[in-house]
Amino acid sequence: MTLVRLRLAARCARAVTALAIALGAAAPAFAWGPDGHRIVGEIAWQLLDRDTKQAVLAILPRGRDGTLAEAAVWADTVGRRDPDYRWLEPFHYVDVAPDARAIPPARGCHCVLEGIEMARDRLRDPRVSPAQRLLALRELAHFVGDVHQPLHVSHPDGRGGNTIDVSFDGRPTNLHRLWDGDLLQRRLRALGRRRGGRWRAFAHALADATSAAQRKEWAAATDPRVWAEESLALARAHTFAVRDGDRLGDAYYEEAIPVVTERLAQAGVRLAAVLATSLGPIR
Repeated sequence: MTLVRLRLAARCARAVTALAIALGAAAPAFAWGPDGHRIVGEIAWQLLDRDTKQAVLAILPRGRDGTLAEAAVWADTVGRRDPDYRWLEPFHYVDVAPDARAIPPARGCHCVLEGIEMARDRLRDPRVSPAQRLLALRELAHFVGDVHQPLHVSHPDGRGGNTIDVSFDGRPTNLHRLWDGDLLQRRLRALGRRRGGRWRAFAHALADATSAAQRKEWAAATDPRVWAEESLALARAHTFAVRDGDRLGDAYYEEAIPVVTERLAQAGVRLAAVLATSLGPIR
């Protein structure tokens, strides 16, 4: 992607965000929460070959933030707090009607699909500055995780389940927040205290539990629209029947947590595959 196209895309994204604010629209909440995004980044890191790891490390800053796991969180922390990056907002999700049978093409949708494509293009472009390459890596690591969260694709309330107030394990939450983090946090708490963090232990366990056949199958699906269509189907199957005021507990957790863990694993595998192809030799 040329610098001119990048600037045009940024201006268009800012315009879309401004219009959404003017109309009173609101974006969905964070996908997966910090631990979920770190898990995606850590799984991908475990699966990368040595050369791709070196290419990633050459892009990342030194210090505490110099890991792929932390890069995957950046768009929900610094990226959302800093006004200079508000143009990224539309790229965290894709809005489609609940009865939609297809996901829109990536180009021109101003959604997570285009966010992934734009970041991938910049990561591949040898003319991009180091700062822009770092931003592209952070976007890609995050948005691949976002599109695998089912409620970042569709829900009948039009806001990814944010308006569906429920209780989970006796505590008030909403449907989107439940899928972003409440389900995962219950699973992580079951691990007990772990040196280096429960999220890291869980990421390594997921990476180890993913078979070579699963990795091959998931990595073969390279089109982000396919990932979004998977999320749409899962949202329909596991979230559309939940109603405002529902009390959810063990039964819902047992139904949903296998979906959450598989989507995190799929996102990690696919992020590793995208990075391997994007950071290979430039021809």
